[in-house]
Amino acid sequence: MNEGKNKRPSSKEAKAKRNQTKRNKAVRNRVIALCVIAVALIAAIAVLVCKLTGVFDKATEMSTLTLTEDGKVICEEVTSFDEDFYDKGDLKKFVKSEIAKYNDKAGSGKVKLDSLKVSGKTAYAKTTYASYKDYRDFTGIELYVGKVQNAKKTYDFADAFVTVKEGVKGTSVETLDITSQPKLKVLVVKENITVVVPGEVIYVSDGATTMVDKNTVTIAQPDGNEDATQLTYILYE
Repeated sequence: MNEGKNKRPSSKEAKAKRNQTKRNKAVRNRVIALCVIAVALIAAIAVLVCKLTGVFDKATEMSTLTLTEDGKVICEEVTSFDEDFYDKGDLKKFVKSEIAKYNDKAGSGKVKLDSLKVSGKTAYAKTTYASYKDYRDFTGIELYVGKVQNAKKTYDFADAFVTVKEGVKGTSVETLDITSQPKLKVLVVKENITVVVPGEVIYVSDGATTMVDKNTVTIAQPDGNEDATQLTYILYE
C-alpha cells in the first residue's frame, strides 16, 4: 500500500492553505467592491451629464410666463416645429444670434437662453429676461409689471373685472374699486399664455381668463382664435 496517498497535510501546510483561501476571498471582495464603486460612479456621472444637458428637465405642456420675486421674467415657450422646413441647429443659432444682438445694446445678460430643444414636431424654449421691460422690448409683446398707481398713467383699466379668492373667480367688481387701491400690484399683458405671479391673485380680467390656482392664470380667447389678443389685467398682493 502506498503510504504517501494517505499522508495528511502538516499543520503548516493546512495553515498556508487557510491563509491562501482568506487572501482569495479578500481579493474577490475587493473586486466586487471596486465594481460596485465603478457602477455607482458611472451612474453619478450619467446623472450629472443629464442634468447639465437638460435631459431630466420636464418640458412644460403649455407656454408659461413666470414673474419672479426679484422682477425677472421666465418664459417657457411651446411651439410647433416642422423639421421638414427648419433645422434644429439653425433655430438655435438664430435665437442665440438675436439674443446676442439685444444684449449688445441693452446690456450683458439682459436676456438669457436657458434651454432649447425639439421633440417631434414641437419646440421647447426656456428664456430668462432681467425685467418685464426686457421681455417687452425683445419680443415686442405688451407687458407691464408694477403698482396700480403707476399703471394708471399708461392703462385705462377699461375691462370687466371679477374678484378672485383662493384661485376661484367670484363676483364682478367696479374698475374704480381696483384703481382706488394704488399700491396694489398689477401685471398687464397682451398675449395668450399662462401667467404665474409671485403673489395671490385677487382681481382679474374676466373675458379671456381661467384661474389655474391662486397665483396662476391662463389667458385664451373664448372663440379659440390664437391669433387674437387683448389686454389682460392680473392684480395680486
